[in-house]
Amino acid sequence: MRPCRLVRLTTAAAVFWLAAPASAQPVSSGPATLRGPAPPVAPAVVNRDAEGRATVRATRLESPLELDGRLDESVYDEVAFITDFIQQLPDEGSPGSQRTEAWVLYDDTSIYIAARCYDDAPRSEWVANEMRRDVFQLRQNDSFSVMLDTFYDRRNGLAFLVTPIGGFSDFAISDEGGRVNSDWNTIWDSRTGRFDGGWTVEIEIPFKSLRYRPVLDQVWGLQLRRIIRRRTEASYLTALPISAARGNSVIAGFWRISDAGSLVGVELPQQSRNVEIKPYGIGGVTTDLDAAPVRRNDLDGDVGLDVKYGITQNLTADFTVNTDFAQVEVDEQQLDLTRFSLFFPEKREFFLEARGNFDFARGSTFNGVGAPTMFFSRRIGLQGGSVVPILAGGRVTGKVGTFDVGALNIQT
Repeated sequence: MRPCRLVRLTTAAAVFWLAAPASAQPVSSGPATLRGPAPPVAPAVVNRDAEGRATVRATRLESPLELDGRLDESVYDEVAFITDFIQQLPDEGSPGSQRTEAWVLYDDTSIYIAARCYDDAPRSEWVANEMRRDVFQLRQNDSFSVMLDTFYDRRNGLAFLVTPIGGFSDFAISDEGGRVNSDWNTIWDSRTGRFDGGWTVEIEIPFKSLRYRPVLDQVWGLQLRRIIRRRTEASYLTALPISAARGNSVIAGFWRISDAGSLVGVELPQQSRNVEIKPYGIGGVTTDLDAAPVRRNDLDGDVGLDVKYGITQNLTADFTVNTDFAQVEVDEQQLDLTRFSLFFPEKREFFLEARGNFDFARGSTFNGVGAPTMFFSRRIGLQGGSVVPILAGGRVTGKVGTFDVGALNIQT
C-alpha cells in the first residue's frame, strides 16, 4: 500500500463541516454585498456607473428556448440587449469597433447566454479555423466568451468560449489567472449561426454543471468578451485596464475577475442531489501457443467505478474504485533541453474538479515565475516511471464560507 493523502485550506484555520439533509429550496441567508452599480430596473437589463462597472439582470424565459444559434425567438425582440462593450486592446477605454449585442436568460434548468456579433468585414477576413476543443489555437480565433463567478468571491470563475464556426472551449480560472485549468470540462452546449453582417451564438449551461452558494438571493460575477483577432481587439462588458493584458495578449484580460460585472436576478431551481456514476468493464481472451505453459483461450477482465456526488451546491465528492484511466487522451509532446522535470498537465477526470484548490504555490502560467510546486497530482499512480494501480480514492472539493476546501485520499 502506498497511501497518498492531502488536505488543504486556503486560509490558515480548521474547518468542520456537517452534512445537512437535502432541502426543497436553497438555504435563506443574506445576499452577497453587490460590488458595483445598483441592479437595473425593468425593463432595463444593465446598469453602468462612471467607473465602467456593470450590473446585469438575468431574464427568466417564459417559453422554451431552442438552441440553434439563429436568435429568431420572440424573447430577443422583447428583452433589451446588453451592448456598449469597452475595448481593452488595442484602444483602451474606446467602444468596441464592431457592435455586440448580448442577452442573459435562464429557465428552471439552465442559464443561457446569447450574442449577436456584427462584423462589417467579409467572412474571408474572419479568423475562424480551429475546431479542436480546448486547444490554445482557439484563443487565436474570433470568439465570444462568458465568465461566471458563481461564488462571487472575485477570484475564481468558469469560462466558456465559442468561435464563429462552432469551435468551443471551457476552462476554470483560479486566483485571478494565477492558475488556469483548460483541461477542466463540464456539460454545456452551444450553437452558432450567421447573418448578413455578422454571426450569432447561443450558449446553454445547465445549473447542475455549476457550483454556487446555497442561498436564496444569488449574486454572481459576470464577464462577457468579444475578440476580433484580425484587429488584435478584445472588448469587454466592463472596462479593463490595458495592463491586465499581460504582454498585449487578447485573452489574459479575462482572468481579471475582480473587475468583472455583477449578475443578479437568477432564480435557482429546487435543490437536488447531483449524482454521476461511471462504471467501466474490460475483458479479453488470450491464446499463446509459444508460451510455457501454453495458453489457450485464457479469459481475463476487470471492472471499476467512478462516482461524483453533490454533497451541497458548493461541495462535491468524487469517489473511485479500481480506477482505469485508459480513456484519458495522450499527452502533448514536449522537448526537454534542461535538467528539470517536465510537468505534463493533469487530464484524468477524477482529479479535475476544483483542481485549482490543490495547485497552491504555483507560478503564473503566463510569466513562468513562482515558488516550487508543492503538490503535483500526476505523480499519483506512478512510481519511478512505472504504473502503480489505484485501488480506491476519494476527494471533497468546494467552498465552506470564505474557505476554498480540497481534501484527497488515494490508496495505491
